[in-house]
Formats: sequence, structure tokens, C-alpha cells
Amino acid sequence: MALATDITTLDPWTATDADTLAVLAQVYEPLVGLGPGGLRLVPRLAVRWTSSADARVWTFTLRGGVRFHDGTPFDASAVVFDFERAGAFAHFDVGALVDTVVASDPLTVVFTLREPFAPFAATLASSAFGMVSPACVRQGPAWATPGSRCAAGTGPFKVDVGGWRPGERVTVTRNLGYWGVDADGRRLPFLDGITFTPVRDESVRVGALKAASIDVALDLGPASARPLRSDPNVMAARSPAFASLFLGFGVSAKPFDDPGVRRAVAMAIDRGAIVQGAYAGEARPATQLLPPGLLGYDDTITQFSPSDAALAKKALADAGYATGVATDLWYSPDATAALPDPKRVAEGIAADLAKIGVTATVRTEDAAAFAADARAGRLPLWLGARDPDRADPDDFMADATTDPIALELLRRARGETDPSKRGELYKQVAKLVQQSVSRVPLLHAGRLAGLSRKVQGVVVQPVGPSDLGAAWFGS
Repeated sequence: MALATDITTLDPWTATDADTLAVLAQVYEPLVGLGPGGLRLVPRLAVRWTSSADARVWTFTLRGGVRFHDGTPFDASAVVFDFERAGAFAHFDVGALVDTVVASDPLTVVFTLREPFAPFAATLASSAFGMVSPACVRQGPAWATPGSRCAAGTGPFKVDVGGWRPGERVTVTRNLGYWGVDADGRRLPFLDGITFTPVRDESVRVGALKAASIDVALDLGPASARPLRSDPNVMAARSPAFASLFLGFGVSAKPFDDPGVRRAVAMAIDRGAIVQGAYAGEARPATQLLPPGLLGYDDTITQFSPSDAALAKKALADAGYATGVATDLWYSPDATAALPDPKRVAEGIAADLAKIGVTATVRTEDAAAFAADARAGRLPLWLGARDPDRADPDDFMADATTDPIALELLRRARGETDPSKRGELYKQVAKLVQQSVSRVPLLHAGRLAGLSRKVQGVVVQPVGPSDLGAAWFGS
């Protein structure tokens, strides 16, 4: 399998990039997982879980008879050990969220949260929370480095000594004691091993796949779909459109403190042209911030705003800006599934805005500074990309508006354990976002991978890495 970058660590709890987690997801397992190709939570190392009525106390019953690769039993004390490390890491602020984690018996773990949080189980489905053997961690920081002699999870594959050669490859081999079976009861995994190789250039990854020197190419942009589909020996595999692209505003300063101006901007953008141009047709225009299929998606919202330059120009004049507006449009240079070519998309939106009299100078800054400035409201107009790590509406909606009514609805949604009631709360927020135009949904995109047609059982996940335990070779 070819990745865009080398991995950075063997510790999933400190990993911050998708390629590292794509590898480590084969080695370490979280308590909760996601069904193949979907957004449904399924058991992994926990066989079931419940929450209190106020979503503050969560009880997980663990799978019995599981051992880490180093032979250490997986039990409640191991879960407590791993989560007690969480305070040192930034993943979803889980260290700040969890008040206590207690092993009430060898196969039961009870989390008490500092506040109600209905997305807690969805949060734990992240591969960043893969369980690591306490015996490995106690060896000191070297356990997670290329020289590790102990990188033990419970997953279908294990990292052998010397399996990570930085810049060259990471090799994982079959865990003969793996607990998992397929739908027919056959023991997993099927493959003897997998080698992950960093290949930075996307065209080289695609060429290697077509030349049959690799079996799977990951981290592909939409432009690679056409050459893959033209070759009978390979195929383009895409996840459901889940990553989200939107336009954000600095709403505290003119001119974007005026909903009329924001509405004019929304109507000026030709989403279909962006999809066909920058995404080669491999995306879908968005009607709302949430992607289809997610809890809270509102089927009654069929259009966020019309794409109509004439109406947009009139709305701008009605807001008192008949002579036009000058502003900056900011973006992060980091490519993602939601925004594979940031500069091209930003320039396309600027061209649309110019047609109605909004002169937007396209600007960029590094990802960390961009995120901080957008969050603080310092950017007048900015491109936002969400490639969420959770299959939960809170990832898309939590910071979408400052409207006090919407914020109260979001607070209630985070504490609501009834999915139908929770979904209705997010639908109400979606309508308030549409009315105030606090953000402009643009499109939803999926993740793309290239596969040899001999490779079977690989499903590109909309959220998180693919599970390769059921992968196999056909004829």
C-alpha cells in the first residue's frame, strides 16, 4: 500500500496525521468502531455500552479473552491505564472531558464525564483511541519509535521488531491470536502481512498501481479517478461524500456583520461549477453543513440558497453596498479530502464574487495560524474544510453560529441521548444557520483510493482509516 507520507510514531494516542493512523488502525483497536462504509457505531473491544439519562456516566462492557500482541491480557485495568494517559494529549480534549475512569470489574469500565456529552461513544470510535499494552508504554518513550521492541495492540496485524524503517516502509504481519472472525465465522485476518510505503507524489502512486508494483494507493485527489477508471486492471474506490467544505465569515465587522451581505455571497457562488472544475465531478453540492446520512441531516432543505448572480447583486445593493465590497478570502494551503486544491477553489469563489461586485483578494497562511485566526473571527471571509474524525453532527455544527438560540439547541443536543430527539435539535440549528447565513455550505466530498482489481474486502471509510482485517486477494 502506498501512502503520501511516512508515519510519525507507533503510538496512536500521539498521532496527528491520517497516514499514521491508517497504519496504526491495523495494529490497535478502539472500544467502539464504525460499520464498513457507513456511520453506524459497532462493537470492537467493547461489546456493548450504555449511558446515564444525562449522558454523563458511560459504562462499557469489554470483550473477554482478548490479549495484546505481547501476551498481556486486555481488560478494564488496561483501558483505565490508556485513558489516564489521555490528559497529556489533545485528541478531542478527552482528557478535559473525562472526570474519572474506573474499572468496576475486570470487564467493565465506567467513565464519568465533567458535563453531558452524547457524542462520547462516537468519539471513542476514533482510531486515535486504539488500546495499547500497558507493558509496552511502561518501557519508556522508545516503545513508539522505529527501534521499538514492543508496539503491542490487539488488532489483526502486529508490528514486528524492525518493522518500521523510516522513509522506506512499515510492515505489519498477521496476528495469529486475533479474536475477530468474518460473517461466516472464518478467523481474521486473511493476509499474511501488509507493507506501507511512503510515496509523496500522487501521480507516482497512481502509476505504480497501474504498473502493478503496488496493490493499493491511498491519499488520492479527485483528478486521479478518471485515469483509474480507464484501466481495466485497477479501480477507483470512494467513500460516501462525508467531508464538508463551507465558507465562513468574520461576522463581527463590516461588511459581513450584515446578513444581507452574507446572503448575497451565498447566492453568488456556483457550487456546480466548483464540483465539476476543482473536483472533476467527484463531489456533490451541499444543501447544509451536515452530510447526507448523518444524524440530523434535514431532507426538507433541498437548497441552501439559489446560485443567481443577478439576485446576489440586488441583495448586495439592498444591504447598502451597491458600489461593491473589497475583502480578503483566506484559505489553508493544506490539501484535504474536502479541499484537495485549496488555491484553485479559493480563486474560483473569488471569480464568482467578482461578478456581483465583491472584490476578494485571495490570501493564505499556514494551517495552524489559519485555524486560530478563523476560530477567533479575525478573517473576514475564509474557506473551511471538515474531514471529521467522528461520525457525529457535533463535529460540523458546534462552532457554526453564535446565535444564542442555536447555541442553546446545540447545548441540549450534546446532552440528549435519544437519537431521534437529538436529530431534531440539529435540524432546528440547520434552519437557523440557513436563515442567518452564518456559514455557507458548499459541497461534500468522499475519500478516494486506487485498488488493484485483485484486492477484495477493502472498504474506503467515510470517517477514519479502513480496517484491512478482511482484505484478501482474488483471481
